[in-house]
Amino acid sequence: MLWSEVRELFPDQFVLVQSLKSHQDGSKLYIDEMAVIRPIQDPHEATRELLKAKHENFVYHTGRPEMVMEIVSRVGFRRSPVEDRTN
Repeated sequence: MLWSEVRELFPDQFVLVQSLKSHQDGSKLYIDEMAVIRPIQDPHEATRELLKAKHENFVYHTGRPEMVMEIVSRVGFRRSPVEDRTN
């Protein structure tokens, strides 16, 4: 299913979708084809589902004209070694 079709079927609400086909352009991920898992009426539930979403599942609002996400690489923080203060 295309994003335009999802927007038409589920206007102005959150949807949980599975990406079937996508492409990356620079730091942006564009979802080209998707399967709707279910619409989500409650914004709080949408947030919970977003935090649980893994791999190819996404929560997105149909008020957006296209389904595109910024790819953010996680930068790890390293602790400095603890100094031995017994000397």
